[in-house]
Amino acid sequence: MGKKLHFHIGVDNTASNNTVSSTADNSSSAGSAVSSSTNKQRNYKDGEYVGKSTATAWGNVQLKIKIANNRLTQITVLKYPNTHSHSVELNRQVLPVYRQEAVKSQSANIQQISGATETWKGFTGSLQSALIQARQA
Repeated sequence: MGKKLHFHIGVDNTASNNTVSSTADNSSSAGSAVSSSTNKQRNYKDGEYVGKSTATAWGNVQLKIKIANNRLTQITVLKYPNTHSHSVELNRQVLPVYRQEAVKSQSANIQQISGATETWKGFTGSLQSALIQARQA
């Protein structure tokens, strides 16, 4: 509570897979949503992995991740709730932040953004599924 996130978002409306780029300015003195386990060895196998499609109250979320040099380097959102204009706008704002925080933390242990809990549940569920695949490969 009391945490403010400022969004600076660029959206590629031509991409069929809803790839977006962003930066997030986290002005809170409490720090960002980064897990303290960033430096732990994860033992991921390099490659691309598609997470399970995770159901939410507003629709499914599915991610594809890329692992390079034992690190999570890229997250592509394959599916996200987009049947209502509010969902589309909300997800255009929060998905880039969730992606950035997950890459930064090298895990699915990211903080949810108020008002985007369902997207967070789907995002972290699909991401965790993909990361498990990368560890077991």
